[in-house]
Amino acid sequence: MSSGAFASSGEELSLIRIWEWYEETEQAINLYQQEVINGLISGERVSETFSSMTRKEVKQYFSDHKKELEHIVSLNIIASTEASLRVDYLRRALRGKRKKNKIDNKFKELYEKQGTRVSLRDEILEAWKEVHPDCTEAIGDFRGALNVRDWLAHGRYWIPRFGRKYNVTLVFNISKNLFENFPYDFSWAIK
Repeated sequence: MSSGAFASSGEELSLIRIWEWYEETEQAINLYQQEVINGLISGERVSETFSSMTRKEVKQYFSDHKKELEHIVSLNIIASTEASLRVDYLRRALRGKRKKNKIDNKFKELYEKQGTRVSLRDEILEAWKEVHPDCTEAIGDFRGALNVRDWLAHGRYWIPRFGRKYNVTLVFNISKNLFENFPYDFSWAIK
């Protein structure tokens, strides 16, 4: 395994940045929907897409778009959380000498065996759970969200059975709660 400092791409997004983009985009969709409906009511020219639609059909069209936006943002939130956990793993694993900190030492051991090919679900999250059992519930919630990520990332071709109804707000709160439950500063991943 190679060692040395870890260089991040710098392209990672924080949870808050993703959330702000989501809110702005949803607001833009809502404004456009209202503009189209107003245009249909007043007889003004609207995009050809909507010219033969009823108001109900327009609302359904935009509802479908907002649902898709939620899927995209949920995937981005979970992927961002995974990236933050992997960056943290690599930084801790490659930090030089052994520390008194148990999670750093656990990650150093994992890195010696697995390098960068470490499993998020089975190794990184398990290490956190083992070293900090008080984070077990937050880790379990995030593992459930990983099932949503898998479904979204693999094209949604199967009927999901998640055990709870996930939406973008829940996914955001699960990821934020995970970072807030860890006994170390993860504000960089949230802000």
